[in-house]
Amino acid sequence: MKSKKKSGKSIRQFLVDTNLFIAAIKNPKKETISLRLLLELIDDTTTVLIGNEFLIMEMEKYSQVFESMRGKEILQKLIDKTEVVDIDEKFLRLCKAYFPEDELIDIYHAATCLQEGAILITNDRHFDRINDEKIIEVWSISKAIEEFGI
Repeated sequence: MKSKKKSGKSIRQFLVDTNLFIAAIKNPKKETISLRLLLELIDDTTTVLIGNEFLIMEMEKYSQVFESMRGKEILQKLIDKTEVVDIDEKFLRLCKAYFPEDELIDIYHAATCLQEGAILITNDRHFDRINDEKIIEVWSISKAIEEFGI
């Protein structure tokens, strides 16, 4: 993983998969641990969130499905913090072999992490193989909660 320095602190990059976003907003009245993790990732100055156009579209779709004022606010904060990157074709080709063909968006997420040196936070089992092969680093939501001490 690439590590940038900002005022002497190590900057870590993450891609937050949609399932963490859904877990955080699906019940807007509840202060879930997933919500606390997501807000920590947004507020933490030592983390950079990265994504791609498909990730933003997915989150916008789910924010409409679980429509709430809080969900919209969190989505806006996420969009504001997320650096949307264009993925080089070579990273898509490298990641494609690790996913079923119908998981195109997962290929984009993995390629984004590979290109940017980011850790993917997800509970999606489709990423197990690419993580096991050490192509990209994948943290489960519970591992991220543990790492951030939430």
